[in-house]
Amino acid sequence: MKKNLKYLFFLLLIIIFHHQESSFIYAQGEGYSQYRLFHEEKVDDYFVSISISPKNPVVGQQIFSINVVDNLTKEPIEELKIDVFATPLFDDNKKKAPALSSAGMKGYYQAILRLEKQGNWVMDFEIDNGSSVLVVSEQIEIFERNRTLNSSSFSYGFIVMQLIFVFGILFVFLRARKKRKEISNL
Repeated sequence: MKKNLKYLFFLLLIIIFHHQESSFIYAQGEGYSQYRLFHEEKVDDYFVSISISPKNPVVGQQIFSINVVDNLTKEPIEELKIDVFATPLFDDNKKKAPALSSAGMKGYYQAILRLEKQGNWVMDFEIDNGSSVLVVSEQIEIFERNRTLNSSSFSYGFIVMQLIFVFGILFVFLRARKKRKEISNL
């Protein structure tokens, strides 16, 4: 009986992981950082390109990568002070984060914000070159965190945890039964 349960459990695990085609269980927005283009705009003499990670913004940490280049020469612009502001729509609780420059990648700045509320947010990127402040604004929608496989509505992780729980109880029951038989035979 015990040998059959091991095979059944092993077979069940193979079926679940084969069905997932080697995908992993992550909370939405977690895992490896992948960026998608969020906004591009020509402002004065600059071309500003903003990317966001995670690709599908969810409640929690958002990383904004801001690339500023000269509009004509396409040379990266350094020595800028960039501040990123996030304001929930119809709210006045503004969040602020500085965008820090990257030593290895000229013209790139990165800001990390923690947006703890789902819904629409207004993002303001203030670019200060020392003589003037330019503002790039865009709206973003932040979604509620969804802890399922591949963001579907059905959670295989939940089923796996339930099966582990059931098999754990079954294992304890069978071990106790075996131990009782051993004790009664003494």
